[in-house]
Amino acid sequence: MTLSKARAVADAVLFEGYLLYPYRASALKNRMRWQFGVLAPRGAGAAENWFARTECALEATPSTTVDIRVRCLQLRHRGGEKPWDEGIVREFAVPVPLAALEQPRTVMFELPAGTDRRDGANWHRYRVPGLIHIESRRVEHSRDVRTIQVRVENRSEWTPSAADVREDVLRRSLASVHTMLAVRDGSFLSLLDPPKWAQDIAAACRNTNTWPVLVGDPQDRDVVLSSPIILYDHPAIAPQSPGDLFDATEIDEILTLRTMTLTDEEKREVRETDPRAAELLDRVEQLPAEALERLHGTLRFPRNEH
Repeated sequence: MTLSKARAVADAVLFEGYLLYPYRASALKNRMRWQFGVLAPRGAGAAENWFARTECALEATPSTTVDIRVRCLQLRHRGGEKPWDEGIVREFAVPVPLAALEQPRTVMFELPAGTDRRDGANWHRYRVPGLIHIESRRVEHSRDVRTIQVRVENRSEWTPSAADVREDVLRRSLASVHTMLAVRDGSFLSLLDPPKWAQDIAAACRNTNTWPVLVGDPQDRDVVLSSPIILYDHPAIAPQSPGDLFDATEIDEILTLRTMTLTDEEKREVRETDPRAAELLDRVEQLPAEALERLHGTLRFPRNEH
């Protein structure tokens, strides 16, 4: 299975929009965060969803096994004069034989509460319970085709009040939620470009608040990434990119050059804001000239799928 190949793309999804240039907590655009894949407590308001449902199809055998990974960020809050919410990566694995899903399976999970001490500050985490519901059904077809559905829910209890603020909701949310499915002894069907015989099957799959695509090499059909960001099949990180800038809608070269222009005071605030921002700044400052030149322009040709 090619989960390792999919992980780089999944990590880019995980941190998409995590922190935007100029990478400072004081910047206005970094005061409204977690743009993608937020599953908030049910009843906490209409601004965010409370569940995501993935449905995809695969050609199966009697020995087919599916490894399901639900990934998200848990927020860890620093109070005081310089408040900030840092993201902690959480991943929950549910490997299961496909035949066992003739009966639906429900798995409960939890983002744990706690307080961490770092750099002279207390960082607080809130308990967030969640649910993964998995089921599969056989499609009437001459081939052994099955659909698999994975539903992820935030199961936090929430009593709405007039004092609710978005930050309180987010600290009890699953942020940047996405699901990876890897199959052994089977192969997934593309929902974007299915073979002609499977077009009706693909069209019947229903996805809510998420978008599943094939990942890995162009010939691979053993891993699906279902994310809140719309992608094509087989997305890949550009080989010219030296690292994540947390904003795939920006041009790497321009964003890198602008980061280089930050003043010493701005850079100090960047380093104090978030460890990932400090790592990004270190990488940009140490970027060799040949790496920057590779960002200047690349000629690509459309994939020949036929």
